[in-house]
Amino acid sequence: MTNIGNYPVKSKKINDSLKKTINQSEEFANTLQETLGKHHTNIEKERQATVEILGPILQKWVVEIIHTLFIEGAARFNNIKRKLHGISSRTLTTKLRLLEDTGFLKRELVSERPVVFEYKLSEKGMVIATLSSPIIFYLKLEKATE
Repeated sequence: MTNIGNYPVKSKKINDSLKKTINQSEEFANTLQETLGKHHTNIEKERQATVEILGPILQKWVVEIIHTLFIEGAARFNNIKRKLHGISSRTLTTKLRLLEDTGFLKRELVSERPVVFEYKLSEKGMVIATLSSPIIFYLKLEKATE
């Protein structure tokens, strides 16, 4: 058994699943490269588009917010703030707005008096969290075996 952080992991099942995910990702990447290669892709434009697309989710605190909501489920502002030690209310508000504006999360009114909102990942946010989970696990595993 391997430990990742404070969590014991049944490594056979996880490792098999991770290997399968890596193989599928390699197959996808190869197919994508073949397709892009056939269309004389402008590498500079592709790189710029990649940076532009990833920019919002690679900002400080954004990954933490996405994965908090992925693991914990829908949450109110103060609950999210309690989970993210060190984030200010102003920064959290800014990042929640960014995630809502870019379609990664939804804000739903829970109560009008007092006004209370709940935040949850949108379908797009769930896909990003789901796709990034194997990457995050792989990096944690690598770090644990160093």
